Formats: sequence, C-alpha cells, structure tokens
Amino acid sequence: MLKKKKTSVFLSALVLFSAGFVNCAQELPLKELALAKSQVERAERLSAEEYAPEEFSEAKKSLVSANEFAAEEKASDSKKSADYAISKAYDALEKTLPKLAAKSREEAVAAIDAADEAYASEYTPEEYKKAVAARDAGETKLAQADASLASYLREDKDETAKEVKRTVALQEYEDAHNQFQEASKISSEAKKVALEKSGGALLKSADEVDALLDKAASYSKAGNPAIDEEKARVASAREDIQAGKLKTADEKIKAARLASASLLQDSIKDHAKNRNAQAKEVVEDANLRFGELNAETYLKSNAKESYASTQENLGASNESLQASGNLLEQDKFEDSIAQSEEAIRLAEISIDQIETLKGKTNVAKKDRTAVETDSDKTTDTKDSNQTSSSQVEELSGGWKRYTVEKSNPADCLWRIADREDIYSDAKLWPRIFEANRKTIRNKNLIYPKQKLNIPPKTGKIGKAPKE
Repeated sequence: MLKKKKTSVFLSALVLFSAGFVNCAQELPLKELALAKSQVERAERLSAEEYAPEEFSEAKKSLVSANEFAAEEKASDSKKSADYAISKAYDALEKTLPKLAAKSREEAVAAIDAADEAYASEYTPEEYKKAVAARDAGETKLAQADASLASYLREDKDETAKEVKRTVALQEYEDAHNQFQEASKISSEAKKVALEKSGGALLKSADEVDALLDKAASYSKAGNPAIDEEKARVASAREDIQAGKLKTADEKIKAARLASASLLQDSIKDHAKNRNAQAKEVVEDANLRFGELNAETYLKSNAKESYASTQENLGASNESLQASGNLLEQDKFEDSIAQSEEAIRLAEISIDQIETLKGKTNVAKKDRTAVETDSDKTTDTKDSNQTSSSQVEELSGGWKRYTVEKSNPADCLWRIADREDIYSDAKLWPRIFEANRKTIRNKNLIYPKQKLNIPPKTGKIGKAPKE
C-alpha cells in the first residue's frame, strides 16, 4: 500500500514537471508524455503491479526517462521513452485486465449467491435485480473483450488496426471489471438489508414448527424417530439463519412444517384410537360391576340416592364413550380424545361409587345379623370422628390441607367449602379451585385420596406453604 502511494505521488509530480515545457519547448512530445502518464496511472490503479510486475516496472521507468529527457530538451529521446512507456503500460494492462476481470467476476457471482441465500430476491427485490443486471452486463462486456483480444492477436498486417483492437479490448475488460465490482457492491447491501428484515421472521417460523413437533411428541408416548428427525432439521435451519443462509433455512423450515403437520395428525389419530380403546375397557368394567348390583336392594334402602348418582354417572360415561367413537370415525381426533377422557373420568367415579355401595350393603347385612353393644357404638363414633378430622391437616399461614375421601354424597369442591372445619360457606369453593389449578383440571372432578390445599377464608390466595 505504501509503495503504491509513493508511486502515485511520483507520477503526479511528473505531470506537473512536464507541464512546464508547454511555453518554452513546444516541439517536445507533450501528447505522448500525457498519454504515457495516463496509461501508467491506469495500470497502477488496476493492480498491474500485482499481475504484470515486470511490464509495469518498465513502463514506469520509461515514463521517468521520458520526463528527464524532456527536461533536458531532448525531444527525440523523450518521445521514444514516452512511446515505450505507453507500449509497456499496454502490455501490463493486456496481461492484467483479463485476470482482474475474471477475479472480479468470481467475487460478483459469490456476492450475488450470498445475497440470494439471504433471500434478497424476496426482501430487497429491486436491489437484487440491479446486482444481477450489473453482473449480466459484466458478462456481456467480458465476452466482447475476449473476442476483441482474440481479433487483436490474429491481426498481423496492419499495426494501426492492431493497436486499435487492443485498445478496444482493454477498455472492454475494464468495463467488465467495473460492472462486476458494481454487482458485488449492490449485492452486499442487499444481503445486509435482507438479513435485517427476514431473520426474525424465520426464527418465529422455526418456533412455530417446533411447537407443532412438541405437540406431536406429547401424543406419541412411545416416541417417534421421524419427529426427532424433523426437530434436527429445524435446529439445522436455526444454524443456517445465524450463518446468513436464510434461503436454505427457509427451505428446511418449510419442509419441516409440512412434515410436522402430517406427524401431528398421525400422532393425534393414534392417541385418539388408543384412548378410545382404554375408555372402552374402563367403561365396560364399570358396566359389569354395576350390573352385579341388586337394584331393588339399593332402591329400598337409604343408599338409593347414591345408587341413582352412580347410575347417572355411568350413563354419562357410556354417552361420552359413544361420542368418542363417533368423533373418531369423523376424524375429529382431538374432540374424540376429550370425550374418551370424560368417559374414563366418569367411569372411574362410577367404579368408586359402586365399591362404596357394595361396602354399605355388607355393613347393612352385618347390622341385621349382629347385635351391637353400647361400647361398639362409642368406638365406631370415635373412629368416624377421627376419620373426619384426619381429612384436614393444619398448615402455616392459615392454610389447610384436605384429603378427598370416598363418601356419600361424594366429595366435591362446594361440599368441602361448606364443611365447618373449612369455610362453612359453599359459595367459597372457587378459592379452593384457584389454589389447586395445577392439580385440578376440571372443577367438577376430584379423586379419592387427592390432597387439596385450602387457602385462608379471606385475603389474597397466594401460594400454599411447602410443608
């Protein structure tokens, strides 16, 4: 760089020096000196020192000699040196420009490819088109230059015509070089803008596909290698985005999105079928157990309300199972899954109620065949009270912990809230529901042995203590 700077300063000094001869030595070859200077400077600007160091060095030395002869008013020697400087400058350019144009072409092609990878054609279409047009113009000029240079090399009769052809070829190479440089510049700017515009959008798209794949994985309990493959594809797309390869990233994300939709559908379908089959087993079990009960026995006893409640839950369970099957046939898989879950929930409640009814029947039979003593009654009462009190555990900060039990009527949030040792107010059941949202998905569904955190009767609910 320093060497080139010194050369430029030196050549500038030469032109100032030669300009002084205009008034005192008109016979000096001023035209040749000016042309020699301009062509040596041109060769320097186009990196002839790198591609044709010998020719460029000769041209520069001859230019210096031409100016020195001019200073000594040796017009003939000055002209010879100037002509030689021009000739060597052209030789240097002839060797330099084809190589320089080829190099700048490679750079332009690479820059446009990089812009294309950054989706410049999508996000900065006008600039991208300008870059492509500049490259194409460079290609045209390069082809013309090659043809002109070949014509120059074939010319062996007319020296004047030959020099004209060489001059034309050199100019065409330089024009091609300039077009390629312009293409590279525009492409770089287009790439920068495209990256700023599209990077965030693609990352958002990748997040959406990942969410679909995560959902598919949640339904595919046994695992699915195809889901893992698409997750890896999305991860690769994220790496491409970071590397500025947005077009490649977009293609990967689109492919993964298409695959994820199919995988999710298949996973939901399989899960819906499996859950429907599970629901059938549980509901059939509940139906068989209920069929073993003697309806007349319960309808004539104080357990008739429990029997009716069991029958109602079981009927609803069968209805949900039927709905699940119908929805499955209609390919409404998520709705089918929801109905299967409801069928299982109601069937399990029914089974608990059935077992409770059976227990009460056994106790009733025992009561009719055995005579209780006063001490037995006292013990039973104590046990009952202990069981009731053991359902409620005192915690810090006014919180309590309640253990759901099988009972008649069945435990539910409003009945728990209405207990004297809880709130004594059934309307406060939403406080219990709010405090246990992580474990209660349906406010109408709680299970025996389930532990519920009971917040204080008033004030902000907050979080339950850990102990």
